[in-house]
Amino acid sequence: MLTLLARILKVLNSQASPWQLGWAVALGLFAGILPFGLLSLLIVLLVCLLTINLSTFILVWGLTEGLMLLLADPLERLTWHYAQNEQLLALLANNEPLQLLHLHHTLTLGAFLLGLILLLPIAWLSQLLVTQYRERVMNSVQKWKLMQMLKASKLFTLYEKLQ
Repeated sequence: MLTLLARILKVLNSQASPWQLGWAVALGLFAGILPFGLLSLLIVLLVCLLTINLSTFILVWGLTEGLMLLLADPLERLTWHYAQNEQLLALLANNEPLQLLHLHHTLTLGAFLLGLILLLPIAWLSQLLVTQYRERVMNSVQKWKLMQMLKASKLFTLYEKLQ
């Protein structure tokens, strides 16, 4: 637990661009809400091609996968309710590339649409939060006596080893 906290602090305090961290969070969320398949692999390929923080992507992906265990059933029911259009079903079932992506499955279709809707807002919000943390919180936290006490603890030792 201390190691995970130390790694999160290392990423937040690193020289990585806030947009790199923002896109890592957004793409990790997108990959995490999708059932594992070709779409997830395409997102991983995109992550490998872009310059984003890989550890943040993997952390958010794992956390979101756990969250989707709770949200999968309601999302599937909602998608089933709206995906009863015969033309949409025929397009998804008869188009081979869309079949490879498994978009004819209600859970995959709903997760894909939800991921597309959330992608830009999550990237922007994450970038904004990282920027605000670095501008307002990081410098003032370093001055607190509590932080100076923590620097003498095992957490700070782990943090220093990771740098």
